[in-house]
This record gives sequence, C-alpha cells and structure tokens, in this order.
Amino acid sequence: MARSGIQFPDVVDLTSRAKDGTIRLIIAETATLTGNHVLGLQQKLQNYLSFALSGQLAAAHPDAKGCPVRIRVDLYAQPDDLILAFLRRFRVITLKQGIDLELSIDQQEIAL
Repeated sequence: MARSGIQFPDVVDLTSRAKDGTIRLIIAETATLTGNHVLGLQQKLQNYLSFALSGQLAAAHPDAKGCPVRIRVDLYAQPDDLILAFLRRFRVITLKQGIDLELSIDQQEIAL
C-alpha cells in the first residue's frame, strides 16, 4: 500500500517538474477531508513547506536548487467548507514564504 496523504505527514507523496521549471510538491489524498482532518492536513502542509525552505528539497533533488516551488493538494473527494477555508488561509502563509499553493479536487483545478 502506498504511504501517502495526511496519514503520513512526514512523507512527500510526489514531486514533479513543470515545463517552466517549477517544482511541485504534491499531496495526494483519497479520503474525504472534513473539519476533523484540519490538524493532519496542517501538519502535512507544514512539513512540505519546511522541506522546501530548509534545503531538504535541494539536497534530495540538486537540480531543483533555485527553481520556483509550488505545493499542490490533489483531493479525490469533495472536502467540506472548513477544509477549503483552511487551505485559503494557509495559502496566504505559503505565499509569504515565496511558495504558491494550488488545489485540485477530482482532477479539477480550484481557485484558492
């Protein structure tokens, strides 16, 4: 079984590089997230942010050094409104650190 999603906060689920060189750190979550999951999602996102900012990303992927970074949350079930509000607020935090946050729900891009 794959170790991904908020049940594994210390695991970076997936990384990818866009054509423009942006590195995406992707959270892949198949469970339906509700307000009860905010703390788990927050921990996972904080770990991703730390991974990007602390130099761990550059150490793991030397070719990523100096590239823009974006955290992507891929949800495969509609979350409740509390999760969406949390993601909007957390995006403000990531943007202050120079990292964007994007959301996809069931493979549809969602504006934060």
